[in-house]
Amino acid sequence: MSEPVALVVGEALMDVVRSPDGKVRHRPGGSPANVAVGLARLGVSTELLCSLGPDAHGAALRAHLAAAGVVLRPPMGPAPSATSTAEARLDADGAASYHFDISWDPGPFEAGPVRLLHTGSLAAVVEPGAEDVVAALAAADPGTLISLDPNVRPSLGLGPEQVRARCELAARHAHVVKMSDEDLSWMYPGASLDLVAERLHGLGVRLLVVTRGVQGCVLAAPGWRSELPAPSVPVVDTIGAGDSFMSGLLFAILASGGDTGLRTGTMHRHQAEAWARIALRSAAITVGRAGAQPPLAEELPQEVAAAV
Repeated sequence: MSEPVALVVGEALMDVVRSPDGKVRHRPGGSPANVAVGLARLGVSTELLCSLGPDAHGAALRAHLAAAGVVLRPPMGPAPSATSTAEARLDADGAASYHFDISWDPGPFEAGPVRLLHTGSLAAVVEPGAEDVVAALAAADPGTLISLDPNVRPSLGLGPEQVRARCELAARHAHVVKMSDEDLSWMYPGASLDLVAERLHGLGVRLLVVTRGVQGCVLAAPGWRSELPAPSVPVVDTIGAGDSFMSGLLFAILASGGDTGLRTGTMHRHQAEAWARIALRSAAITVGRAGAQPPLAEELPQEVAAAV
């Protein structure tokens, strides 16, 4: 098998989705797993390093990932006895809140020769594991684009200070950081987007992207800032929308060869705006259907042509 283009590191878990009408559905999830599926559906050769148990949830997740074309990289740490779960409760507007039962221990690992290394969510903050992830980011080849999505989960019981400190350890090695406006407000209470951007740029981040739901997104790089609107679409639910934005963004960067400019600090504003438009369209497609279902490449024909 040829070397993967992308390695995604983090949790794959089963979402137990409880609707306002009382119905319960089981859906494959986990932010990093969703990003891996999104990249693979868009044609990027992708591996996922995650921990899955020898149970029915684990079997379902393995089948889901394989169907999308994601190759599993086994963790070096001990295998869990049960697969992680997240109970997602939907409100009347389709927004989800979560409760987690997590097993995560990748053990020491190296990314290897990949163009993209992505991580975030629980992988960046939960121990054991978070230190191994940061070590792998620090040891990545200089030719590897590194991206981070904190995707914070307050229900884990970790406070903003602790999560912020751990995420900033990872951000010191990242070229791209994406977070939602809710993530930003929770991690940096009272701070403006400009102040957070300045802080992250000082750590070495080349591009900060802040998603704002129906209001679109904000891009911030040293020396400039852009705001882009989101497409107006009917919303079924928001599960996986941020992850589809992330995979769409990373796909657009790779497809256009933009990873070199991000790594070297020569990225242009118009390039980043083109990547973000693809990401916004990817998220818009996902909110229009139930669960975390990122688009296929053929669902982004105009955007793909523009990126390449």
